[in-house]
Amino acid sequence: MLDAQVSSNKGRFSVAFDKGCTPMTVNITEMDAFGDATRQYSFFEGAGVTNNKTFTYQEPGVYQIVQTNNVAGIPDKNDTLFIEAFESVRPSVTLTRCEGFDLEISSSDDYYDSVRVYFTPDDSTTLENGESVSFNFTDDSPQSIGLKGFFDGADEICTTFFEDFLPKATLPSPNILSSAIKESCADVYTLYLDLDEIDSLVNYRIYLSQTSRLLLFDEFLTESRIIIGDIPLVEGDFCIDVEVYDACANAIASTTQQCSTTSSLSLSPFQRLYATYDSSGIFINLDQVSSGTFKAYRRLDAGVYEFRSDQAGSFTDPIGSLSRRYSYRVDYLDSCNQILYTAETAPPFVDSKKVEQNIYDVTFTPPVNSLEEIPQFAYQTGNPNTFSSGDITSDFFTVQLRAVDGSPRQFISATATYSDGTVLTSNAEVVRHELIIYVPNVFTPNGDKLNDTLELFGLPTEIATTNIYTRWNQRIYTSDKPSPGWDGTINGSLADEGTYLYEIIFETPDGITRTQRGTFVLIKK
Repeated sequence: MLDAQVSSNKGRFSVAFDKGCTPMTVNITEMDAFGDATRQYSFFEGAGVTNNKTFTYQEPGVYQIVQTNNVAGIPDKNDTLFIEAFESVRPSVTLTRCEGFDLEISSSDDYYDSVRVYFTPDDSTTLENGESVSFNFTDDSPQSIGLKGFFDGADEICTTFFEDFLPKATLPSPNILSSAIKESCADVYTLYLDLDEIDSLVNYRIYLSQTSRLLLFDEFLTESRIIIGDIPLVEGDFCIDVEVYDACANAIASTTQQCSTTSSLSLSPFQRLYATYDSSGIFINLDQVSSGTFKAYRRLDAGVYEFRSDQAGSFTDPIGSLSRRYSYRVDYLDSCNQILYTAETAPPFVDSKKVEQNIYDVTFTPPVNSLEEIPQFAYQTGNPNTFSSGDITSDFFTVQLRAVDGSPRQFISATATYSDGTVLTSNAEVVRHELIIYVPNVFTPNGDKLNDTLELFGLPTEIATTNIYTRWNQRIYTSDKPSPGWDGTINGSLADEGTYLYEIIFETPDGITRTQRGTFVLIKK
């Protein structure tokens, strides 16, 4: 505790300090000559009086201590002193990594009067607003740096905040994965830059070099994707330089450069415009832009485009039907509300027509987008968990539904797969698989061991009942055992030649009971 040095308005009492961080305890020292007179204190507005001379402020704020006394003959019995209690917050300092295991700390703090930096328990320094200091850790051992704020003349009661720091011998030099300059408004350009790796404690500088070298960025990076607007661009060659700056040595540690020409600039915001069906509708992928707006229009089949919505980026458009083809037009409006670019996109689409039982002719419409690659097209039939697939080599092809791919409700869909892993999905055309049990239309129960029983082929499960009827609908045979089948006898005697009716009641793998009926001919010879 400091010696009492802050006096009240009339000098009748004092405290060691009149500001500090919560919890902040004040101890009153009485400085009057009132002898044994009673003195009482109120430590904040609305508080009752007390004989205690010690109080702890738990919450930040400005408080007034009021002293009253019972000395006779003194007209002014009150004396006051204002106290200011602050919340402990992390001091505003910037840590900058340097080469050779060095660290620079700069203070921009105007909350405290000064900031103490503890590099180690035995090595610290004090910084005021605008000051900086460097420190060398000698190796790459993990460090914990303490930061503590101070108020002039106050006790050291504010919280110490710790920052973990891992020194490095050299500063990482990022590679430029891609750089593009796009028009964000008429004759106003934006730089889009992707780096492979960044360090949030490293100071980066980004330059555009054409007729001169212009500094575009001089800060720290928190993301490897950088967007810088209002780039002064002229026709001709240009280079993008990314410098790693060593603040301790006031020198450039490394430089990475990527050069191009304005003719190869990616000005349009539709470099990766595509559409694909998803569970919520149709997803439209749009390039990221720093300014401007997209206006989306939708067309049904071969109709006219109708306005859907304004969009700031990629979005999903809910649709009402999966059996109709949708396409989109997207306008890009700059910040001046002028249309700079227009493009169209549509997801892949399939349409099917039943030509025979379980056989469908499919019309395939490829996607429309800005992806400059011919993808691999494939179709899928069946259910999401069980399906068959094949390559699509023509806009018209035929598929045959299979029982093993699910029954009875199935789907026909298509995909377009690109080399970067992007997969565009079509609508899912709903079709019905008809499960058919094969029953011979003729059998000859003559004992020659050839076609002597009426066998069933293609039952999906063993749960099945077979009934045989005469053509007058009289049942002459029933069995719940699919094998070996009817041997052509009625009560031990061979049935007459002629046409008979069959009825098969069977259960599918998904537990659905179905019935198939038909006719066959019994021949004795």
